[in-house]
Amino acid sequence: SSAASDVYKRQFQVLLKNNILSAPVYSSAEKSYVGFLDVKDLVSFIVFVHDENQIKDNNTLKDILANGGGLITPGTEGVTLAYLSRKNKLLPVSPDDSLLKAISILAHGYHRVHLVEKDGTLSNIVTQSSIVQFLSAHLKDFPTSFAISIEQLKLGSRPCDSVPEDTSVIDTFRFLDKRKRSGIAIVNHKGTLVGATTGKDLSLFIQDPSLAALKSPINAYLKEVRSQAINIKSPVISVFDKDPVSLAIAKLAATKVHRIFIVDNDKDFKAVGVLSNTD
Repeated sequence: SSAASDVYKRQFQVLLKNNILSAPVYSSAEKSYVGFLDVKDLVSFIVFVHDENQIKDNNTLKDILANGGGLITPGTEGVTLAYLSRKNKLLPVSPDDSLLKAISILAHGYHRVHLVEKDGTLSNIVTQSSIVQFLSAHLKDFPTSFAISIEQLKLGSRPCDSVPEDTSVIDTFRFLDKRKRSGIAIVNHKGTLVGATTGKDLSLFIQDPSLAALKSPINAYLKEVRSQAINIKSPVISVFDKDPVSLAIAKLAATKVHRIFIVDNDKDFKAVGVLSNTD
């Protein structure tokens, strides 16, 4: 419905405006938190609706959400926030649990855990990013451990997923959706790392959704997105295998990005791996 579409638009805009990737969803019917809404859901949603030929040049986001909801749940008024959020499991921990327990969960690829009180109230959220900030603030307390190189610890995922800079926006989002990734490297014709994109780059599409935007090259799209952004982050952050882990942690914490790319050398600057908050 129109009202439901307005809700979806507002909720996704809240994520993007506040530069966050997800937020918990509370079901008043069930009187409990049922999951969380993630920016990656919107990536999946846009890809799905585009591939069903439901996005036109004069579409608004409301149109897209309304059409997409009908496609996903035929015969209903559309997909609900609860429906989307159930795709993302809520991982509750007690405020009395140790920090180590939370970190152990986060180390398995989950981006956040939720502190839930005995009465079911959600009191706080511990994210991978908050743990990185904590580690960065205490690097001096572990000088030996964090002095070990990235290569020695075999950190990072390899090879590094990437798309050419002239790849269309929709094909880039489709790749992210297929690989279940929230970010990807962008390379030029020589394979040189020239940028990176994440689900947050949907901000421009949210403001002015159109088929033309999805068909544009990803590099041109990102230039437009970041020229409009108030809080512009460096488009690509990198380290070398020989660098100490402390440098990677410091860069992740300072830039507040969720991944940095491991490059081969200064000259070729080719991404050979990616180091994320999970690592």
